[in-house]
Amino acid sequence: MKFGDYLRKCRDNKSWTQPEAAAQIEIEQSYLSKLETGKSFPSEDIFNKLVEVYQIDTDKLYEEISSEELAKLKDLKQVRTAIMQRHEAKVTTTRGWLVTGLILLIMGGSFLGFAIIPTHTGMEYVYRSEGILLEDESLDQFEIVQRRLGDHIHDQKLVEKQKSLLARLDQMDEITTQNRGGGFVKSTLKGRRYFKKIAENEVEINAGFRWFFAPAFMLIFGAVGCFYISRRWN
Repeated sequence: MKFGDYLRKCRDNKSWTQPEAAAQIEIEQSYLSKLETGKSFPSEDIFNKLVEVYQIDTDKLYEEISSEELAKLKDLKQVRTAIMQRHEAKVTTTRGWLVTGLILLIMGGSFLGFAIIPTHTGMEYVYRSEGILLEDESLDQFEIVQRRLGDHIHDQKLVEKQKSLLARLDQMDEITTQNRGGGFVKSTLKGRRYFKKIAENEVEINAGFRWFFAPAFMLIFGAVGCFYISRRWN
């Protein structure tokens, strides 16, 4: 809205004619006409008189009239202060949107980077534990189960040992990309387990996190939106 239109609106709200309003403001009717048509702009004293007579809320005035009209009133102290405050608020808001957009862009780029890490080949190692080892048993204790009795068919102690181990069989496999040699010992709540390497295979390892694509694009679009808003706001 133009400043002159705002003055006319204030006069209409008072239901005054131009001569009546001019008399209240203590200026010529012709001068008030120039103010309302935008052919002239008030001095500091006249502006203060207009504010007093029309009971103008300056905050609403600065909100309703355009930035171009405010610029024409920049010689007035009150208006100059309002222009500076409006400019500072605009700069602060624009900077806020830009910083937010930059943060979202960095986060989106990071998520995208994790999502597109290429696959590569690597080794996969399979280790197997046959069961829980007692405190005094050797790591290869369960290998007795795998033996054929053959020549030891008459060895009753060996037969009993084999039956005992068969009852305790509790096979467990562990697959890892870390080569832990021929085997390793792992402590559990029930006792020790010895994991022996039984196989190693070349596999394709997907290092990326494909589900990161969704949040990555959301964050990037959010960043673009912030940059757009900051430009429109400016």
